[in-house]
Amino acid sequence: MEKLTRIVPTISSAEIERDAHEAFKRCRAVHPIATLEKGGTVVLRHADVSRLSRDARLRATETAIPAHGGITQGALFDIFRHGMLTANGHDHERRRFAMSRALASQVIDDFRSCVRNAAEVLIDGFQRDGAVELGSGYAAKLPILALAGMLGVPDRDVPVFTRDVDQMNEFFRPNATAAAMAEAELAAQRVQDYLTTVLAGKRAGQANDFLSHYLAVADADQRISGVEVIIQLVQLIIGGTESVRAALVAQTANLLSNRAQWEAVCEDPALASPAVCESLRFEPGIAGVVRISTDDIDVDGWTLPAGQMVILSSMSALRDERVFERPDSFDIFRSDLVPSHLAFGGGAHKCVAEALGRAELEEGLNILAKRLPNLTMKTQPVFMGHVFVRRATECWVTW
Repeated sequence: MEKLTRIVPTISSAEIERDAHEAFKRCRAVHPIATLEKGGTVVLRHADVSRLSRDARLRATETAIPAHGGITQGALFDIFRHGMLTANGHDHERRRFAMSRALASQVIDDFRSCVRNAAEVLIDGFQRDGAVELGSGYAAKLPILALAGMLGVPDRDVPVFTRDVDQMNEFFRPNATAAAMAEAELAAQRVQDYLTTVLAGKRAGQANDFLSHYLAVADADQRISGVEVIIQLVQLIIGGTESVRAALVAQTANLLSNRAQWEAVCEDPALASPAVCESLRFEPGIAGVVRISTDDIDVDGWTLPAGQMVILSSMSALRDERVFERPDSFDIFRSDLVPSHLAFGGGAHKCVAEALGRAELEEGLNILAKRLPNLTMKTQPVFMGHVFVRRATECWVTW
């Protein structure tokens, strides 16, 4: 009983901003959980994050996050109100059903082609320049272009679709300004309106593609409303772009910082898969997922109180010394990569589009390595964000 009365330590904002990995490491060695100065309790160890991701006493946030920011209606609010990622129980299950059925193996194979095509187009556009800022020139554009291909967005609509998705996503990034959030609201409405128009055409045409298959499953299931059909696609777009954006920069920067490993991937495309796994472990694009505790929960003798915002930190768990040898070393040849699958969450809310995310990262890496094997990093990126989506500073590369 004595352990249950211990005071949970606090990690200061200054520590987080200086080096989140080091702050989590220092605390993780002694404490399984910690509070953050700006609010919330973070779960730090791999076993606990993995176990609690399946604990029914931790619930998805529903509309708590936008409401906390004063948003109680509108297009951004609807993403949380009607989405599967933010839902619980029956609502989560029925919203997820059609999407999980639609993302069949053939869809993933077709999507890989979309990623490769998008990567080739992007590299064609900047190859003669001899240099590119990897984040804005490649990592930010590749996921949106690939998803546009998968969704059947016509070439004439791609520039506006890309702009709107990028502006909408600003809401989910660290340190978004009030002006960016206002623009994100308008962009979110435009994205939802555009998808409504696209889906209307798909129902009329009954083509054999991802959207048509998704609509067929949703229509046959009859448990999901029209607005929910749209919002699941919006959440797919957000998850398929924002989680990949920082991860693409991270995996390239990590490989270029370990030149022998970059050269190994250039020589053997099959190494893209372990390279992606190791990069997601070492510097994940999503720092963790946010939940709300409904009861007091014991975590290795410490109490996670009821009514708390809880961050299940994959960023900390994936460098847990109890699971990984030399956790602070980047090594695509390590033998303990299996636990790195935690980068896509766990339990009922495990990412429904994990296969899409891995396809984006693997194909994006392989095309880059094939086309630009002499790639050299000139600016080392710094990664920010310790709760949800992460952001990278500039990463200039030359060849």
